[in-house]
Amino acid sequence: MESQITRNVFCTYTGGDADVETTIFFISGNPGLISYYHPFLSLLARHLAENGESSGQKPASFRIYGCSLGGFEVEESNVAGSTFQPDTQDNKGDGSRLYDLEEQICFVQGRLNQVMESSSGKKQKVILIGHSVGTYMAMEILRRHREAAAESSQSADFDIIGGIMLFPTVMDIAASPSGQKLTTLLAIMPHLAIIVSLFARMLTFVFPDSILKNVIRAVMSNPPPHALDTTFTFLKSAGGVRQALHMAADEMHSITTDKWTDDVWGVASTKDPVAELFFYFGRNDHWVAEKTRDEIIALKGRRDGLGPKMFVCEEGLPHAFCLKHNEIMARKVSEMIKEIGSNTME
Repeated sequence: MESQITRNVFCTYTGGDADVETTIFFISGNPGLISYYHPFLSLLARHLAENGESSGQKPASFRIYGCSLGGFEVEESNVAGSTFQPDTQDNKGDGSRLYDLEEQICFVQGRLNQVMESSSGKKQKVILIGHSVGTYMAMEILRRHREAAAESSQSADFDIIGGIMLFPTVMDIAASPSGQKLTTLLAIMPHLAIIVSLFARMLTFVFPDSILKNVIRAVMSNPPPHALDTTFTFLKSAGGVRQALHMAADEMHSITTDKWTDDVWGVASTKDPVAELFFYFGRNDHWVAEKTRDEIIALKGRRDGLGPKMFVCEEGLPHAFCLKHNEIMARKVSEMIKEIGSNTME
């Protein structure tokens, strides 16, 4: 697979593509436009390359891959590299199809399998990184991958050796401050997604692009260029706003109690290797209730060498770190990846 950075796909390598040992597979939050994360993923690639150079050993070669979620793809001209075209017409963000959370999980898992099918040589390793609802999808993909491997007589094409969950919304999202507000709005206006998407379309027709960008700039408190351009593209797309709200409504019903067994969490001893998991929570995260966060840490946090390593942010990073806090997050994630790699080799 060639390197490419477009509005719908991010794929780059820290070394030669023939030398890839591990794929970093990134799953975005909602709205699922990968271009929100271009600076973060680029900085992550740089830090991973620097980690390899400073180790004094042959540096590991990583492939870093992410794509927009189903229904969020936009028509594009190249940012760099070759143009990406969605696999089918249904995948385009033209409003012709709306993906719920389960369909997004299948979409992302299908893309992961597709990416790994392009790998050759020795058995590949995968580290999943999820942000926000992407963490829920990552946990589900990890579960399904483990179950498929256990049920098959053949070994899996790749091993998921780790997962990094950033500002994870893996349980009781409706109990969060923003979840409560959205649930109330949906109770008052069941067709919220249609109403808001029509309003957004009206704004894009009424206002010239320059004025619309100024409105976005004011609402988002002067965002960096990549966030401004991505939000502008998102609002101008035929179905993106409706897709985001349709998916968010389904999240309120689907992300409730803990759905994963101890072997997925890694809190129980098992003969099968478990993925090394990291959870990075925010403070006062408007999509994760403080009570929910504390319960997850108390019940699933690492004990006696088992379970995920869990952290609560002390730097005041916001849930939407990808807007203005990419450098610090990329540095933290690169260290987690380094630890996952070193533990896997032990």
